[in-house]
Amino acid sequence: MTEEADKRWKVTITYRYDDGPRKTVSFIEEIAELEDIIEHGLDWNAMVDCRITYNGANYPEGSTVEQIAAA
Repeated sequence: MTEEADKRWKVTITYRYDDGPRKTVSFIEEIAELEDIIEHGLDWNAMVDCRITYNGANYPEGSTVEQIAAA
């Protein structure tokens, strides 16, 4: 298993560059780690978008809140 597969969250940040937008991708375990990525990363004034998506698959894709609660 790769380190990325072990992390719960995938963070994709898009920044504006002279030649067009570019994305950076990071994997984190805790949402609190997002602060370090943004504060110590590229200048947030050039940030276009920040998306945080769940990276894990403990339940089948498409599971509902009710199905997970009943599991």
